Amino acid sequence: MTVVWCSVSAHGFGHAAQLMPILNELGTVIDDLQVILRTQVPADFFERHLQVKWELQVAQQDVGCIQRGPLDIDVEATWDAYTEFHTNWERKVMEEARAIRFARVDLAISNISHLAIAGAARAHCPVVGIASLSWDRVLEPFMQDHSPRHLSILQTIRSGYARADHCIRIHPGIKMPAFPSLVDVGPSVPLMKPNSLDLRKVLGIVEHEKLVLIAFGGVPLNNLPLKQMESIDGFHFLAGDLPPSPAYARVHRLEDLIIPFSEIFPQVDIIMTKPGYGTVMAAVHYGKALVYVRRKKFVDEQSLVDYTHRYGRGMELSRDDFESGNWESTLGAVLTVPIPSEPPPSSGTTEVVRLLRTYLQS
Repeated sequence: MTVVWCSVSAHGFGHAAQLMPILNELGTVIDDLQVILRTQVPADFFERHLQVKWELQVAQQDVGCIQRGPLDIDVEATWDAYTEFHTNWERKVMEEARAIRFARVDLAISNISHLAIAGAARAHCPVVGIASLSWDRVLEPFMQDHSPRHLSILQTIRSGYARADHCIRIHPGIKMPAFPSLVDVGPSVPLMKPNSLDLRKVLGIVEHEKLVLIAFGGVPLNNLPLKQMESIDGFHFLAGDLPPSPAYARVHRLEDLIIPFSEIFPQVDIIMTKPGYGTVMAAVHYGKALVYVRRKKFVDEQSLVDYTHRYGRGMELSRDDFESGNWESTLGAVLTVPIPSEPPPSSGTTEVVRLLRTYLQS
């Protein structure tokens, strides 16, 4: 049996989404693969996406950022959470190392926990980072000048990353100088499943009306402008975490649908989202129009916006217009954006798997 320890950040679902195509392809070339998922991402996410043999060990792997909804970071709460996470740090690293040794792990993968990397290194287990960003770079814009606490937190994160054998940076990725060795690969693109049900028939929507999927990642989105959405003629909206309400004919709860999310995505016309890795990659590579609301100060945001406009069809919706429900003109306009002549880069999944096999074979 080949055991891969896979540490996954639970800051939304994007980090898990990056790894699913890689783990699935790795399972096609290693017959006896066993994946141990070390994360707080809920099991049902992996049940929907992961096709290899796996087990879940629920454990906090990092902090990421503390959010006030999907568009805002609670900066002070984030620094406080890191302070707590780093309390008794050496003990936590030793516990992680002990768990890795107990599982007889052949290779550890981290996206993108410094705890997992430090623990694997302590256990003398090969460890590879796979990601498009690192948490030290995410935190840098929120540092207070010369704050000893902030500097200490960044140093702990960077010291952990420095113990990785390698980092595989998924395109489009940011600079990650904390890693001693780095290689670039193409994007991680989620595979869409064949449709078992016709979404329009399920919803009773005629062909000329457009479907808009509101997908802001794993952080709940509250206070959507439902009345304004209902008034936009020619569009229907799908969103999660909505209160049950019979008052809206154009707004549909994802929880009420019998169609898996992976089958909903390819059947809609427009994706409304923040510039997050998984959603941007899926929208661009599957030819979906993308309306995005910026988060500001998030370190990988500009690279994802640039990727959208270079290879896909995208248009920004201002934060004020988003919150007020002034969507109609942008929804109409994004559908007229021409498809770029330059195709998006090929998936890097096969190259990542080749690199991982070199560690497993050695």
